[in-house]
Amino acid sequence: MADVTRQEIEELHESMQAALKHDGPYPLSSGLISKYYYDGKLRTLEPVAAWLMGNILVDPIIGLDAEAVGGKAVGAIPIAQTVAIAAHLRGHYLPAFYVLEKPKTHGTGSQVYQAELPGGEELLRPGRRVVLVDDVITTGNSIAQAIDVVEGSGCIIKGVIALVERHESQGQLNGRGFPVMRIFYTDADGHLFIDDEFVRAAERAAGPRVLS
Repeated sequence: MADVTRQEIEELHESMQAALKHDGPYPLSSGLISKYYYDGKLRTLEPVAAWLMGNILVDPIIGLDAEAVGGKAVGAIPIAQTVAIAAHLRGHYLPAFYVLEKPKTHGTGSQVYQAELPGGEELLRPGRRVVLVDDVITTGNSIAQAIDVVEGSGCIIKGVIALVERHESQGQLNGRGFPVMRIFYTDADGHLFIDDEFVRAAERAAGPRVLS
């Protein structure tokens, strides 16, 4: 598995432009109205962009000493799965999970879907170290719901990473005791920027050759 390069992050940045719409106003799930809209599924479900995401995210997530990766349905599902596969190709076992908005009203009635571990051990159990991912953070309320469910299961959250943090976020998840990172962020006009802090974090996680 080749190291991640700055060029790959820039390629993903270019690809992500297709997920931004600037002909608003758009109502957001947070209740806010915005003149731009970020439709992350256009990229997270596209195989080339999805692979770039997984390969870019995996080293920082492994570097946070995570034992599992997941997040809120539906935005986190393809990201977590791609990261899990990228980890496997690096020789790391990093199973995935996702959290529903509400517990299902049929079947097991579960709110969490998770990989079954060898021997049938439950993935989300007290003491399990996890990283949460998401395609976008606006106010942080949506991923905060997943955080509450995962912490309620006794897991230790080692970090949260978003593909994109919108300008409205204002760091509302900071101060919860774990790092919050983003690959990209937007300004009020919907312009997309690479977060140099994430680049440096990825460099530290993957070693001196990364991002050369």
